[in-house]
Amino acid sequence: LEEAERKRIEDLKEKERQKVTEELELWKKQQDAAEKQKRVQKEGELHQEVEQLKEKKQEKINKTRIPNEGTSETRIKATKGRGSYSMFSENLKEEQLPAPRSTATIKINFTSRVFPTALRESRVAEEEEWLRKQAEARRTISDDLAELEDLKEEEKNPDWLKDKG
Repeated sequence: LEEAERKRIEDLKEKERQKVTEELELWKKQQDAAEKQKRVQKEGELHQEVEQLKEKKQEKINKTRIPNEGTSETRIKATKGRGSYSMFSENLKEEQLPAPRSTATIKINFTSRVFPTALRESRVAEEEEWLRKQAEARRTISDDLAELEDLKEEEKNPDWLKDKG
């Protein structure tokens, strides 16, 4: 009977595991599909922006060229004067701006130090010796405290101890 009950419980556990793994796989697939759709949408937007920029450049180039009289050659307008674009014009700024950088988190791990000075300025040997002495002093104090706990109040008094000696 116990074996049958154990078997039944194990079967229930296994069914639940399978159900949860199937749900997890389905969720992963949905997440992947959503991520792919976002990427495709972003790529489409970037492609459209690039095409628009190319069109704007082509329009500007076409606007700045004037055909020479009697020839099929074109020449570029002089850039000096009122009608020219300065380096501070908004049109040029729009063209020259790169796409924003993608955000990321930079994780920095620092080495833990007991002393406030930077490692490059410290004297490691002296610091290690000081730490060793401090640890030793703490041990002796904790040992002394353990011994003093079982003494009477008068036995802790140094004057009484001196007179007794």
